[in-house]
Amino acid sequence: MDVTFDNITYTVSIGKREKKNVLNGVSGRFQSGELTAIMGPSGAGKSSLLNILTGYTTHGVKGTLSFGGSGRTNRKLCSYILQEDYLQPLFTVHEIMLMACDLKVSSAGHNRSEKLRLVDHILDTLHLSFCKQTRCGSLSGGQRKRLSIALELIDNPPILFLDEPTTGLDSSSSLYTIKLLQGLAREGRTIVCTIHQPSATVYEMFDHVYVLAEGHCVYQGSALSTVPYLRSVGLHCPPYHNAADYLLEVTNKEHGNFTEALSKAATDPSWRLAPAVDRLAIGTAGVLLPPPPPPPLPPPASPTSGCLPAYDSNHNDAVYRKEAEPLSVTVGEPLPAKQQRRPSEFAKLLILMKRSNIQLYRDWTVTHLKLFVHIVCAIVIGLLFGDSGINASKSISNVASFMVHILYLWYTTLMPGVLKYPYEMNILRKESFNRWYKIRTYFVASMLTSLPVQIFFSIVYASIVYAMTSQPCELERYLMFTAVLVLNTIVADAFGLFLGTFLNEINGTFIGAIMTCFMFVFCGFFIMFSHMSDVMRGVSYLSSHRYGYEALVLTAYDDNRSDLVCPNDEVYCHYAKANTILRELGVSSGNYLFNVVTLLVHFVAIKVVGFWTLKRKLKIG
Repeated sequence: MDVTFDNITYTVSIGKREKKNVLNGVSGRFQSGELTAIMGPSGAGKSSLLNILTGYTTHGVKGTLSFGGSGRTNRKLCSYILQEDYLQPLFTVHEIMLMACDLKVSSAGHNRSEKLRLVDHILDTLHLSFCKQTRCGSLSGGQRKRLSIALELIDNPPILFLDEPTTGLDSSSSLYTIKLLQGLAREGRTIVCTIHQPSATVYEMFDHVYVLAEGHCVYQGSALSTVPYLRSVGLHCPPYHNAADYLLEVTNKEHGNFTEALSKAATDPSWRLAPAVDRLAIGTAGVLLPPPPPPPLPPPASPTSGCLPAYDSNHNDAVYRKEAEPLSVTVGEPLPAKQQRRPSEFAKLLILMKRSNIQLYRDWTVTHLKLFVHIVCAIVIGLLFGDSGINASKSISNVASFMVHILYLWYTTLMPGVLKYPYEMNILRKESFNRWYKIRTYFVASMLTSLPVQIFFSIVYASIVYAMTSQPCELERYLMFTAVLVLNTIVADAFGLFLGTFLNEINGTFIGAIMTCFMFVFCGFFIMFSHMSDVMRGVSYLSSHRYGYEALVLTAYDDNRSDLVCPNDEVYCHYAKANTILRELGVSSGNYLFNVVTLLVHFVAIKVVGFWTLKRKLKIG
């Protein structure tokens, strides 16, 4: 399926009134069965063009784009592999492949054994079978790149875009990756990738080269036609010089400004030679030599024989370069010939929940360590406040302990939430863009997975501190106490995730701390509501801690609480009666349900806003 684009212009704003053209009316056609390279110096517009072709960038774009020559621009036809290989580090190669298969291939049409066979087939083809039980975090750069390609080959897309697939790889891994892509193209796919500075061997493996400079197309044609093309505008590539390096030198204006001349010459379609002519030899002086009748080409599946120069005295000391043959790659469709359907969003929800649960279990810092810290801190706080729940002389300390509980659970839940989405954003962007699942499915799965864990941690903490601080030995009050701390925890989790959806880790942590201090100041403990001005009292209703604090106070001292115990060594206990405490703190009796419902409303509202900001960030990104 060919990719055709015509007169693509891309404009970005660089100030309030100033705009800049990144691409200036570029046109081209990337054919199926060919491996195409988009090249150019930094800032030439390579990534911008690739993002436009994939649909990653839509704002500020003008021109026409079609897939298959029918005017279709359906993004379902292509997959996009980013420059960085964003993978779940805690899963093995086989696990992540199988989960991707479950997300892309419906179980209604294909059973488990067929999916396993598909996964094993792709891993064998990309030479990843030997490391399929290795966790992704332990893979080498080349293995990670091949795994990223393997994940997108599960649904066998006809068009594959890659952003600098050889970046960060050594020469051997780079050559292997390009051979792999060449083999995939030979199956009839359209493979398009950006590449910065390829070696001579890698450069000659590309069937089609599209070069950009200052937003203009300065060459589109065969890699082996580069030298004669440059000669046509008066540029002579030195003997034995890498044509790709010389081409980049020209685009960087190291040999003069030839951008305008090259952009005019690039409109000539004759430089795009037929595959049989592509394998002509290039002379040392940069002249395209008429070779003898070429021998029959080996099939793409034949093993690689390397790239050895051959000397021929009959052709003016010409150096004939034999093109490196592609790897034998046959992904095909090993599944039975049934109509391949994608799973329903509910099925994807269950798969994502399973993946999240496994990730939570394996990440010991999120589960095991956090549970241990909760238990230790609950014991320390319980020992610190002792019998304050029943001792009338320690009633103020008991109220202070409520604020400690809220503060501890809030911070220990807020900060991991702030860090979660920035950490997972790149994986989420890649998988949602390539249609693994919808953003809402991921969001709901993430919420349903994290909520039980947060609730469990809160119950463990609440149970310990409730018993150790000698709170009333009544089941109803215990359940009310635990419910408030659970609500406080899930609101903190929602607020942290909300901050993480539109702020980076540093700003999210800073803003989260500032907002927490703001909510604590207005909770009614440090300054009573009756001492606030009308404006400040109105602002206090925005604080989630106000409702948690009041609910805990009402849990302990409302509903006809019996008199507290005044120690024998105390002459007078002012707060022996529960009504006295409520009156002194300015807390209205009977408002427990209102405070709980308000916390629930805060949770739902923050989650809705968080989902909206997440979608907006992914769309803008």
